[in-house]
Amino acid sequence: MNEINMRSIILFVVSFTLIVSCKTQQKTTQSPDKPLEKEKPVFTINDTEVYPEELLYAYEKSNKNKGSSEPLEDYLDLYINFKLKVEDAKNEGLDTLSSYKNELKGYLEDIKKPYLTSQKVNDELIQETYQRLQSEINASHILIRVEESAPPEDTLTAFNKIKEIREKFLNGENFGQLAQKNSEDPSARSNNGDLGWFTAFQMVYPFESAAYETEAGEVSQIIRTKFGYHIIKVNEKRETLGRIKLAHIMLRFPSNADKQDSAKVFQKINQISEELSEGADWFALAAKYSEDLNTKNQGGSLPWFGAGNLPKSLEQVAFELNQINEVSRPVKSPYGWHILKLEEKRGVGSLESMEESLTRRIQRDQRSELKLTEVLEGLKAENNFKRNDIIYSWLKSNKTINDSIKLSERKNEVLFYISDQPYYLNDFFQSTAKNAQIEAALNQYERDKLLEYENKHLPDKYPEYRLLANEYRDGLLLFEIMSKKVWDKISSDSTGNRDYYEARKDEFKTKPAVLADIFIFNDTSNVGFTKNFIQDGFYSLNEPIFYENKLVLTKKVKALSKFTDTVYVRLERPTKIKAADSIAIYSVLKSTFKNTESLKPIYSDENKIYLQLFGKPGPQFSEIYKGLIAAEQKSIIVGENVNGMIIPKELGYHKAFNNDGKLQIIQVKKNIKSRLKSYEEAKPELITEYQNYLEKNWIEQLKKENTVKINTELLEKLKSEFESENL
Repeated sequence: MNEINMRSIILFVVSFTLIVSCKTQQKTTQSPDKPLEKEKPVFTINDTEVYPEELLYAYEKSNKNKGSSEPLEDYLDLYINFKLKVEDAKNEGLDTLSSYKNELKGYLEDIKKPYLTSQKVNDELIQETYQRLQSEINASHILIRVEESAPPEDTLTAFNKIKEIREKFLNGENFGQLAQKNSEDPSARSNNGDLGWFTAFQMVYPFESAAYETEAGEVSQIIRTKFGYHIIKVNEKRETLGRIKLAHIMLRFPSNADKQDSAKVFQKINQISEELSEGADWFALAAKYSEDLNTKNQGGSLPWFGAGNLPKSLEQVAFELNQINEVSRPVKSPYGWHILKLEEKRGVGSLESMEESLTRRIQRDQRSELKLTEVLEGLKAENNFKRNDIIYSWLKSNKTINDSIKLSERKNEVLFYISDQPYYLNDFFQSTAKNAQIEAALNQYERDKLLEYENKHLPDKYPEYRLLANEYRDGLLLFEIMSKKVWDKISSDSTGNRDYYEARKDEFKTKPAVLADIFIFNDTSNVGFTKNFIQDGFYSLNEPIFYENKLVLTKKVKALSKFTDTVYVRLERPTKIKAADSIAIYSVLKSTFKNTESLKPIYSDENKIYLQLFGKPGPQFSEIYKGLIAAEQKSIIVGENVNGMIIPKELGYHKAFNNDGKLQIIQVKKNIKSRLKSYEEAKPELITEYQNYLEKNWIEQLKKENTVKINTELLEKLKSEFESENL
């Protein structure tokens, strides 16, 4: 077994058998390596103390994985053995190896992700965005522009203006007229602020959030985006239409077209539509007529669209198409006339199928940064973040870091605190580019240090993470020491393996078996013959081979010989034949097929005689007999379940039965007695036995070399509490 596979196995075993790595609510939040003063260890190995939190965590997960509870004291024995091995690994210095440290670091980075602020922000946004994608919003808006960096007086003027407009709407004025008159979105003059239908990712995040948080028929609170201040009127909400894949044939309006030019384009698009309705090839017409040069040579095929991505007139017609290859009537857009064809239509996929693409889009989108800013404000409150306002004011009086750094006498002053931990101005200077703008640099430094602090204190904040991290630390050490003390010996010590076999070879025996023929047909009608025939223990394949002339075999019978010399065939003759003829027929058949067994003739009610030859079945049968799924002779352990049949050891046992709609026939041909296995045959079992032997001796040695003390009083208390909680 290679090292990578073995490493995966031991981590699986550690995680799911002994100390299962799954998150649950913890009863206590103290660290096992920094316990509360009053807590005592449940057992010690030399100077290493193991506390109730760790033991119960492992015990509960082990029981959950097994689906049943074992006595706590029994599990304690297993856990002590596990910890003895880990201690041995530390005594060997395996925890100091750079290979171990680097691998552990990689695992810890992975298991840390669900607890990191940035990851939690991403997870929340994935859930939020996926839910928003389930619906679409039709809305109108009014915009009053103001730059993000505008001075306070300009910002206040813009805010007061949008506030006044909102109050007019609440007092009964028409929203569309207010938009046309006041909105600084140029399109509002023609569309009264109407934005059409949209879903997640199609508007800037603050605008999207306000729209989804506002009920249909109502107007939002005032929101600010990078464009300025908005109010949004949500006209309607609906279940999302999904996404659509179209092809089109497009005729453009000529530049400066008059009514006559437009009429010619309309006439031509209708002619194309008629050709399509008469069965003309879409691809050929698109290549010939379409004036969309980017798509005409690909049959007019367009990329995927969602609601809000197409002009309103096209969107309405496009989403009315339901059948693949369905073609629309001619439809007009601001660009010209179109005929649309539906290529594919999709609803919103499952969260699992969309998670990867949503993650990529969220990371590129403004929402990720805004959400993180919101979370960072929560971390500031949670960790008692305090700024040194004097230093902040002094820094902001300078434009860049270069300007501030000249005043180096202040570099040792505290910039801010996180949970009473000071962060100094000098560190800010050293970690920031000298030409950086002060405001942006301060925001970035605060963010970096808050996230760094959160990351560092994950074990204190999340007990389940701390315990899971300890599992991986111990699990990797267990792998390293098991490799050294057990697995490497098994793979390299061939003498030890063979000596172990020689001393115990009587224990390695084959199980009693039988040689049996097995036929399986695709349904129960495919074996023809009669009920009595099967009951008598004979069975026959379908499509009988007819014997036509005395002592002369048909071509079909002769053809069988090219597949195998051991076959099972049936011959039938419409009239009775003499015994001498039967013997002669057998003689010819047996000279053709060497390894066969003759069965006695059977006479049917139709005045026919069936002459049986039986031999070893094989896959060639399926080339001759229709309806035959399998025909084989195989060695089977007595008592083993084969295709729904428990195989007995009686020689000559036969049975034909219905197995889930298929006819199955089994006949025992030979008994195979138990015997001693050779060294090579015994090797798979031997490796397991030898591993258990080495491990047992190793544990006994570790118990002699180490001092294990169990707090029996505390153990009984834990056992009692655990049992009472799980009644």
